[in-house]
Amino acid sequence: MTILAVAAGLIATTLATPASATGTTTDLGVSLSLGLYTGDLAVAGGKVFVSAGDRIVVTDAQGDPAGSITGLSSVYGLAASADGASVYAALAGSNQVAEIDTATLDVERRIDLPGHPCPTSLALTGERLWVGYGCFDEFQGGFLALDLTAASPAPVAVGLGLHSAPKVVAAGGTLVAGAVTGVPADLIVYDISGPTPTWRGTIDGVTHDQSEVKDLALTSDGARVISAFDTPHKYDAWDTTTLSLVRRYGQRHEAFPTGVAISPDDAYVAGGHDWNYGVSVYDAATGAAVFSADNPAGTFVTGGIAFSGTDLYALLRGDGDQLYLWRIKDVVQP
Repeated sequence: MTILAVAAGLIATTLATPASATGTTTDLGVSLSLGLYTGDLAVAGGKVFVSAGDRIVVTDAQGDPAGSITGLSSVYGLAASADGASVYAALAGSNQVAEIDTATLDVERRIDLPGHPCPTSLALTGERLWVGYGCFDEFQGGFLALDLTAASPAPVAVGLGLHSAPKVVAAGGTLVAGAVTGVPADLIVYDISGPTPTWRGTIDGVTHDQSEVKDLALTSDGARVISAFDTPHKYDAWDTTTLSLVRRYGQRHEAFPTGVAISPDDAYVAGGHDWNYGVSVYDAATGAAVFSADNPAGTFVTGGIAFSGTDLYALLRGDGDQLYLWRIKDVVQP
C-alpha cells in the first residue's frame, strides 16, 4: 500500500461517523423557568458544573450527581481555568463573579463589579477573565476584564451601549462580543493581545440578516468564530481578521440554532437545535455532518452545550421545566 493510500485511510477513519457513541440523561433535580433563562455548563476537574438559577449543580464526568453549590444569586455564565482547578460563575443577582474550587466545591472568593451590573457571560484567557455585563433594556451592555492575579481585581470595562449583556468568547488574542437581544444583531471583534482591547471591526447584522445571538464559540487560536443566530437556521463560521463568512454548517431549516461548541482540537463543530430536533456534529474543515441525534428529553437550553475530549454534554429542559444533563460519549473520534 502506498503512503498516499495509508494517509487517505487515516483521514477517512478520523472523519467517520462514531458508531459507538452512546447517550445518557441525568435528571439534575432542579427546574428553570421557560423563556426566562439561558444556561451554561463547564467541564473541569473531572466534574460537570451546571448553572441553575440560585445554585450550581455538579455531576461527575459520567453525569452522576456529585453535589451542588448554593447561596448564589442568579447564576448565568461559567468559565473553567485551563488547569481545571477553578470554575468562575457570573452572578447577575449580586453583581459579582464567584471563583470556585473544583475539588472542594468551595467558593474561594467573590469579586464585586461596582458600576457594571448584571454580569451574565464569561470567557477566560490565561489570567484575564472577560465578563459580558448589562441589564436588560438599559442599553448599557459591554464587557470588562478582570486580572485574576490581583488580590482584589478591578474591572477594566469597554462600554458598547448594547441593549443588554453581550455573549463574549475569547481565545488566541481575539475577543468577540455578540448582541443577544435586538434584531439584527452584530458581532463585535476585538484584539486582546495587548494590555487593553483594541477594536478590530464589526460583523454587521443588517448585511448578513442576523437576528439574536443564541451562542458563540471561538477556535483555540481565535481565528474563527462560530455563531448560532435565530436566523439564518445554520451555524456560521467567520474569519475574525477579515470579518468575512467562510463556511456554514447544517441544513436543518426547520429548527432554530440554540447552542454551538467546538471540540478541543478545533476539528468538530457541534450545534444544538430548538424543540426536539437534537444535536448535530460537523467536520469543521469540510462542513460534512458526522453525527446527529434527537433530544431524549425536552428542548435545548440556550447556550448549554460543551465538548470535553471526545464527549459532548448538553442541557435540556423537560416537562415542568425540569433540567437534564445529556451526555453523549465518544461523539467524535479522537
